[in-house]
Amino acid sequence: MAKLLTEEELRHQAVQVLAEKLGPVEALRFLALVSREPFDYQKWRKKYFSHYGADELLQEVRKDHSRKSS
Repeated sequence: MAKLLTEEELRHQAVQVLAEKLGPVEALRFLALVSREPFDYQKWRKKYFSHYGADELLQEVRKDHSRKSS
């Protein structure tokens, strides 16, 4: 089973992905935006993940774990 990332590792990888996809300036703008605006996690989760069923999420988790343990 793949080990979970520490919070520091997760944060580091997330910032790297943002910078790679958006570029450093837009990544920093995004981080500043989410840090200063009120954030409703439940509303966000429903908006971006409600289209996933339980089976689909489980399949994605398994795929991710098998990729990391390879």
